[in-house]
Amino acid sequence: MSNASFSFALPQNPTVSNTILWSGLISGLLDATAGVVVYFLFKGMDPIQVLQYIASGVFGTAAFSGGLLMAGAGLVLHFVIAFAFAAGFFFVYPNIPVLAKNIWITGLLYGLFIWLFMNLLVLPNSNTPQSPRDFVSVLEVIWHMSLVGLPMALITARYYKTK
Repeated sequence: MSNASFSFALPQNPTVSNTILWSGLISGLLDATAGVVVYFLFKGMDPIQVLQYIASGVFGTAAFSGGLLMAGAGLVLHFVIAFAFAAGFFFVYPNIPVLAKNIWITGLLYGLFIWLFMNLLVLPNSNTPQSPRDFVSVLEVIWHMSLVGLPMALITARYYKTK
């Protein structure tokens, strides 16, 4: 798959803002979809519970009894995080030339970085209840590499190729 395969949804002359927007939106949607599917199949959680779990990072265990309001907060937090990582990659990419050498490897490694950053730094320092490391953790790494980091890298690289 080439970078051109994303052109069905992306503007032909991308700007900084719409590149970050599409990068965060696409990777955020793919991440949320993977999370909902995997957590349903392996943990029996419905989409509302998955979003409440995200909200628990800020609101603690009260998020689990907060209904749709907390699910909405989780959704907002999820996309804030996705857009932050998309923007971070966008602004770092042109300053580290080695990132452009193989955008596929770079994207996969960025997805791994995102998973590590969230699981080793953010989640342990948030109000989110601890989760055991299990088979789902392996799936999380795989989907963050392929469905989060890779789209961010491909969309960002497409922008810089047009400039």
